[in-house]
Amino acid sequence: MLCNYATNWSQNTAMEPLIDIDNLSYAIGGQPILHDISAAFEPGLIHGIIGPNGAGKSTLLRNLCRIWEPAGGTVTLNGRDLRHIRRRELSQMITLVPQESRVDFSIRVFDFIAMGRHSHLGRFSWLGYHDLDIIEQAMDVTGTLPFKDRVINQLSGGESQLVSIARALVTEAPIILLDEPTSSLDIQHKLQIMELLTRLKAQGKTILMSIHDLDLARRYCDTLMLLESGRLYCQAPTEEAFQTAHIRQVFHVDIEESETPHGVSLLFYA
Repeated sequence: MLCNYATNWSQNTAMEPLIDIDNLSYAIGGQPILHDISAAFEPGLIHGIIGPNGAGKSTLLRNLCRIWEPAGGTVTLNGRDLRHIRRRELSQMITLVPQESRVDFSIRVFDFIAMGRHSHLGRFSWLGYHDLDIIEQAMDVTGTLPFKDRVINQLSGGESQLVSIARALVTEAPIILLDEPTSSLDIQHKLQIMELLTRLKAQGKTILMSIHDLDLARRYCDTLMLLESGRLYCQAPTEEAFQTAHIRQVFHVDIEESETPHGVSLLFYA
């Protein structure tokens, strides 16, 4: 059952969608993973994608940047069909920070981040002053400058995630996709990542991320998309989408909401 506003929410918003999905489907080995998903994402917001394991969150993100090609339907970016955008140009428009950001080979943090400039360089070009300035700005914003000369596979999980976000920033893509950016991090690094994404939103970036932590999703996301078994259950502003009835339906858990004397809303799972 869909939220009763899921099908018309995107048409009723004031801004034109930056990303528009129409009947998107995807299958692996003949097994359907995504089923006729239609949704829209406005620019300059943090859009959360939530749902249980296997709901299709990571698959959707990979379809949006053409790591995987949809089996059916269309995705348009600023009104342009994604299939008609050259890969090099697309990498300057949209970038993905994968869930597992740890790197198993030895490379300096600076060099790893600099690899994000590849789509802006000619075949035989080297990093110029402009590229170096962008790299330094990205490292400054993400707080990775202090360990720019360290070997990346010796970093902590939180540090590695920050480095991966810095690499995404140097692409200068206005759209950043993140697959579970706070997964396996301690609470300090979780909040650090989410506050960073909030600052990037304030700078005009559009953020789409899958996220398991419902409290973080509710606190930081402007909109939520709820996926259930590869189908869109709901997409709406967070305060509308995040209702206990919807969470129960999608996650199949008994959940109650309570408010502290200080006005903080808490979720309790049975």
